[in-house]
Amino acid sequence: MGKLNLEKMMGEKSKAVGALTGGIKMLFKGNKVTHLEGHGKITGPNQVSVLGPNGEVTEVVNTKNNMIATGSEVTPFPGIEVDEESIVSSTGALSLKKVPEKMIVIGAGVIGVELGSVWSRLGTQVTAVEFMGHVGGMGIDMDMSKQFQRI
Repeated sequence: MGKLNLEKMMGEKSKAVGALTGGIKMLFKGNKVTHLEGHGKITGPNQVSVLGPNGEVTEVVNTKNNMIATGSEVTPFPGIEVDEESIVSSTGALSLKKVPEKMIVIGAGVIGVELGSVWSRLGTQVTAVEFMGHVGGMGIDMDMSKQFQRI
């Protein structure tokens, strides 16, 4: 097996993310989906208000259906500050400059297991810590959870 070129791998990851993002924009355009950016607040049964950075309503949209796609947000832990260098979020874990010797993944849900398995394949000794009684997140098939546990 050849030597890992992490910088090249990260460059390819960035290109893939860019292509996927562009692809989503094209899908939105082709399917007449309106993309609004900001904080959304459901203000009625068929109404969403878009809030700007200062909390002011920048737009009100009347809808037939709403789809909530919030992305992910790191759960804060008291006394632990995410600096995206030595303590990273899932986003930071996708941009590390070198393969760490050891890594602890707090939260063995789908994203934690996926990121941990990638870094493990690159040579990192990964330990996952999970509060729930199983890995893979809420609602996962227990047979699949057992397979994840073996990783």
